[in-house]
Amino acid sequence: MIQDEIRTRVRYGETDQMGVVYHANYLLYYEMGRTEYMRARGYEYSRLERDGYFLAIVEAQLRYHANTGYDGELIIRTRVGKITRVQVTFHYQVLDAENEVLLSEGLTRLACVDKNLKVKRLPAKMIEALKSPSKTNSITYR
Repeated sequence: MIQDEIRTRVRYGETDQMGVVYHANYLLYYEMGRTEYMRARGYEYSRLERDGYFLAIVEAQLRYHANTGYDGELIIRTRVGKITRVQVTFHYQVLDAENEVLLSEGLTRLACVDKNLKVKRLPAKMIEALKSPSKTNSITYR
């Protein structure tokens, strides 16, 4: 199983009135993981879009296990699951970096479409890149 890991810190604006990460922001963390997973393999989202391909989320699942608050350091682990001719599934874990407590886990399933939202086959080079090991080390965001 190929898995990538990036790190970031919770920004103040990502928390809610209770001082914990607002639940919808975990989808943003998942997007960060997915984007950097692709970048680490030399196939950036911007390249995909320049080539006329777009990835539309058709399913998102999240399960929350624990909370964290402002300035907490997060580990975002991402791996690719099932890949079909037109869809790819990414799996995620978000952990508290201090003690590796699992905060959230989930998945997103994305379909490949063109600018008119017509389904397209995933580019062969992208599929190859998704299955390959990372070309870079883990990335830390501050």
